[in-house]
Amino acid sequence: MGFACHPEQKSTTTGCTPGTDGTCSACTDKYFLESGGCYKAGAFPGNAICTTATGGSCTMYVSSGQNPQGQSCPTCPVGCSKCSGNSGSETCSECLAGYYKTSANKCVKCDTDDSNIKGVPNCVSCKEPSNDSSTVTCYVTQTPAVDPADPSVNKGGLSSGAIAGISVAVIAVVGGLVGFLCWWFVCRGKA
Repeated sequence: MGFACHPEQKSTTTGCTPGTDGTCSACTDKYFLESGGCYKAGAFPGNAICTTATGGSCTMYVSSGQNPQGQSCPTCPVGCSKCSGNSGSETCSECLAGYYKTSANKCVKCDTDDSNIKGVPNCVSCKEPSNDSSTVTCYVTQTPAVDPADPSVNKGGLSSGAIAGISVAVIAVVGGLVGFLCWWFVCRGKA
């Protein structure tokens, strides 16, 4: 589901007429009823759903710009921030960050291909291409997180045991070379 209702953020005090099940059955004044809670239009978190409320009902929704006439909050498809139309046949007019809008008025993730439009891997902010057979314009990419437990991942460093082993080997080779050179010049010099 895209932008829309947040039932977990219920307010059961100001503007609420309590129902029998612990939710609000109606709202007053500039509050509106949504998913069992009363929210104040134009104030957080209600302003994410409704811009204007009168008499306990939302009169202008953010996501659709429509007067809902007492209906519940219209939900937009995934990735869509503003839409219009009935449930199942919504048309997106704006997309959320991280999505681009196609000519069919649907929102697709920046890193996903759609029809003739090619997404950009790891892209998190983009704009649709100027024509329908091109690559999206990517503004921001984010490298994916790597699982350090994955054995195929190059960890980019040596363990302390490997470093100690290499150090001992280097000291032994240098010591052997110094010893040989001393023998060569000292013992061979007497002969």
